[in-house]
Formats: sequence, C-alpha cells, structure tokens
Amino acid sequence: MFYHQNVLVVQTEACRALANLLREHKERPVLLLLSGGSAFDLLKATLSDCIGTHTTIAVLDERFSEDQTTNNFALVEKTDFFQRAQEAGAQSIDSMIRVGDDVESLAIRFEVALRAWRSENPEGVILITQGIGPDGHTAGIMPFPENEKLFEKLFFDDSRWVCGYDAGTKNQYPLRVTTTISFLLSVDYSIVYCVGKNKKEALSRVLADQGNLVATPARIIREMKNAALFTDIVLD
Repeated sequence: MFYHQNVLVVQTEACRALANLLREHKERPVLLLLSGGSAFDLLKATLSDCIGTHTTIAVLDERFSEDQTTNNFALVEKTDFFQRAQEAGAQSIDSMIRVGDDVESLAIRFEVALRAWRSENPEGVILITQGIGPDGHTAGIMPFPENEKLFEKLFFDDSRWVCGYDAGTKNQYPLRVTTTISFLLSVDYSIVYCVGKNKKEALSRVLADQGNLVATPARIIREMKNAALFTDIVLD
C-alpha cells in the first residue's frame, strides 16, 4: 500500500505504478480496463511510450446510458490519453449503447469481446485501474447485504465475466454492466486508487480482518493476484 496525505502525490505515484506496469509488459498483448469515477485521474499520466498496437483499452464497468457525460467508455474516448493511445495504434472495446440494447445484451457483447481477447492472447496480461466507492463497491459491483443469494448469482457465476443488472437505489447510476468477481480474480495486476475522506469507512472495512464481499465488494482486492492500493486516507 502507498499512503500520502497529499492526494496529488498519491495520484502521481499511482500513475507511475501504472506506467511502470505498462512498460514492463510492452512486449506482450495487454488488456487495459479502466475504472470510472476518481480513477479517471490516473489517465492524466503521460503513457504514450507505454501504449501501442499490443494494447487493447476498455472499461472495467459501464453505466448503461446514452448520455455521453455518463457512459464510461464515452468519457474515456474524450481523454487525451485515449487520443494518444489511438495514435499509437491501440485497439479498444466499445461499450457504448447501440440501438435496441438493454443491459443484458450489452453485457453479452462485452463478455464476448473480453473472451475473444483472451482466446486470441492466451499469454496476454490483464491490467486494470480500480476504485473503491464510499459504500464499499468496486467496479460496478454493489453491496447486497440484504440478499446474499442475488449477489452470488450476479457476481460469483464462474461462467460469467460480465453481468448486466439494475442496482436500484444503491447508486445514482442504477443500470450497470460490470465485470464480475469471477473476472476480477483472473486479473493479473490492479492499481487500486482510493482517495477522499468520504471513503474512509469503506476502506476501513476493506482492510479489516473481519468482513465479507456481500457487504463490502471491494474486499476482493485482498484475494486478487497483484492489487496495489494507493490512498490518502488515514485509518485510526
């Protein structure tokens, strides 16, 4: 874990870690999945020398919306990072809504694309940026302490890397298409970026000895292969 009280220092170190991983694996196919929210700040890094034709860019989860100020992939497309990546020959997996889509059809299309990448690149590296929400969610995986069976059905199905669902009142963007717990466990490297005092209680639950994924999905970082946490939060 990297900690510093200055959020700009935390951001700089997280960006450096992301760049180092991309450089380390620039001779291999890389699938780079990007989180929305505050984790978008990591795209401010100058990564043009790390990205190339071996890189495929997508989002870690999608907000099911035609609004381009809400849809995560639409937001990624507008960044200087994405423009530089395209100029360098990077590929992408588009998760914007098409005519006739619902959350399930988009989830299926996204999953087919992820599995096609893995099939074509069995030795490739999956690298993600990952956030932690004030409620303890990560990616688009919301807490369901009131319904453990539904949580397991949505996010623990080993046959699904992506699920589409309605989170209801749990989030301001209720319709989600997200990678699942099963997928996160297959990720090679994660840069976990958690900043802001409003996330202190959630981070405390993530790092506590006792707890479960149903109430705090972000605890999955404890089980992932290589998850590096960057934070400005002081825990008591």
